[in-house]
Amino acid sequence: MSLTSSLPSVMFWTNPLETAAIFLPTLAALVALVSYSIISVVSTSCLVILLAVSLCKLYTHVMVNLLAKLPADPSSDPLHKVYSFDLTISAETVETIISTSVSNVNDILILLRSLFLLDSLVDSIKFGVLLYFVTYIGLMCNLLTVITMAWITLFTFPRLYRDNEMAIDSFVEKMMGQVEEVKSKVTSLVTRTKATPMKNVEKTPEKEE
Repeated sequence: MSLTSSLPSVMFWTNPLETAAIFLPTLAALVALVSYSIISVVSTSCLVILLAVSLCKLYTHVMVNLLAKLPADPSSDPLHKVYSFDLTISAETVETIISTSVSNVNDILILLRSLFLLDSLVDSIKFGVLLYFVTYIGLMCNLLTVITMAWITLFTFPRLYRDNEMAIDSFVEKMMGQVEEVKSKVTSLVTRTKATPMKNVEKTPEKEE
């Protein structure tokens, strides 16, 4: 089963206009947040949307009522597809989201407790190495930059993967093999480190009374 088979088609740019309408405005807002406050970005975005809707309404009025070049039909309005969007959120959806979120938060808290209390030394070491590399990411960029890069990746990687699936799978397989090799070496080293003190204790001669 392909890694991207469960993703929506909008991420594969099958309909460039539809994908661009989702990808570009969000990207522009994220880039704007680098230089402006969130209040300015939100208010400006709402003004742009209001202006765009006004222009669409004006265009429809001119083309249908004044110039009569378009039929007096809902499809003449460029926004006719937007009218059918269901923006309501059902109580069942909210309950499902809250239940899933609480369950995920509890699982994360249990995992963090296990990692910080060294329940599994190997997992705690891997967690520490991960945190060490995350500090370098924090030095190079902030959370907003990470979110922006994640948004770009979300709309570029699925199409790149679909077009180069065999090459990417081969590369990932080699990388995972190397990771497993390093993991086995670290596990073996930790196991030997644990066993050595025990052997030393066993070999220490008892003192004569």
